[in-house]
Amino acid sequence: MQFFESVETLLSGPVTDGPTTTPHNDTGALGWGLSWRMHAYLLMAEATGDPGFARRLARMADGVIAARDHLRGVREHRGLSLPVWSSAGPYTVATAIIPDGTGVDALHVHLCPPHTADAVVEVTPAGDSRFDLTVNRAGGRPPILLAQLSLDPDDPRRADRVAYLQHRPATPVTVDLPVASGPPAGDRRPRPGRYPCRPARVALAAQTGMITYPLAGLARLARERPDAVPDDVAGRVDDYLAVVHEALAVHDHQWRVSAEGDAHYTWLPDEPVSFAGAELPTNEFLAVGRTLIQLAAVTGDRCYVDRATALAHTLRRQFQPQGDALVWPYWPSFGRVHQGWTRTGDPAGDGSRYRPEFHAVPKAEDVTHALIDIDFAVLYRSTPQLPEVFTDADLRALGRTFTRHVHFRRLGLRPTVRHDVSGHGRAGTPRHEAHVAGWLPLRRWEPTVNRGVGAVHRYRRSVPAMGVDAYCAALLARWS
Repeated sequence: MQFFESVETLLSGPVTDGPTTTPHNDTGALGWGLSWRMHAYLLMAEATGDPGFARRLARMADGVIAARDHLRGVREHRGLSLPVWSSAGPYTVATAIIPDGTGVDALHVHLCPPHTADAVVEVTPAGDSRFDLTVNRAGGRPPILLAQLSLDPDDPRRADRVAYLQHRPATPVTVDLPVASGPPAGDRRPRPGRYPCRPARVALAAQTGMITYPLAGLARLARERPDAVPDDVAGRVDDYLAVVHEALAVHDHQWRVSAEGDAHYTWLPDEPVSFAGAELPTNEFLAVGRTLIQLAAVTGDRCYVDRATALAHTLRRQFQPQGDALVWPYWPSFGRVHQGWTRTGDPAGDGSRYRPEFHAVPKAEDVTHALIDIDFAVLYRSTPQLPEVFTDADLRALGRTFTRHVHFRRLGLRPTVRHDVSGHGRAGTPRHEAHVAGWLPLRRWEPTVNRGVGAVHRYRRSVPAMGVDAYCAALLARWS
């Protein structure tokens, strides 16, 4: 009973339950916040069979569905208004548009996240018909200076060329010179002043997956356990499925299968995101994959079955045995970020409009984002309509990743968790400890997980509540 009351506390609040509240995803609050609470309601409905949880999830779902871009009149960076939940703010490239003396666009200055919120580009004359650009970032980051620039196409200090050569991962600024009418480029000057960076609006596949997952899960629950879903909610299941289908279709152009057969979602080279042209992190394409699993179970549609299966094979190939446990990377090992890339000298050949180069990031998956990976593997293994990919031995080894690599206790200190799944990473933060319940579903294959989770949870340090904490509380209620 204590766990159920804990879930109720975390789920309470006007935004969570209010049927008249129309939320939005402008800053990712639905994708990375409310979606976890929606999933918590789904878990509670599954755990208790109480139709009240499904009804409350449906009330939240109705508000979320009403917040899609095409119903709000919101357009994303391409000018399209789509049946999805786009966002901007901390997740997308921010651009300052700088005019010349006649008011015509002279420069587009792009800044990759993080710390794009409230960023400002300052233009100052620099003598000899040149100018300086100073990109002032938020978050206490040092400013980025591009000095002695020109708009003259024949000048080696032309602004876009200098930005390209000066670009580094720590100073992620690129510049475009739009084609404009007016004076010859050599005679044009950008207008001095301060110009705000405006984040682009993008429909992010990971957030679409997070939001649609509990909607598809509710439809599956209504089909498989009709006693747990009120009749009036069950009568709207086809509408929910249509919403999910339309939302996932927005990302069809991002679906890829590598030459080696690794299925994933990717960002396009000109998409205004930090890692344009690169594959999504493992947890992010699996966020979509969880929805695909639910749709495959509910509809039997071959496309959903095939894609869910393909992503499962991809994850299994990412799992690398280490003793009797597993290790896998945050960025997929076949991808550009994991391997890194160098500039070619030609921006069109770099494969990324906003990052000409980036160092390799072969880091292990962290224990927070691993929650999605774990849930995908457990959900797939627990869906009999799908071809076998993960074996019981795989899930047992995944459980031992927690008991061998993640959970640890130094002599004389309370039990805690590591930051990642490698087995030798640094100690986790209180926030990492708060997510320990995400490993509980693996107790079905590795019973010792339960004891380790309980020990960490018992002594964990308190943190401010977030949406994911409702999900973890629901897992405790279901599996403890």
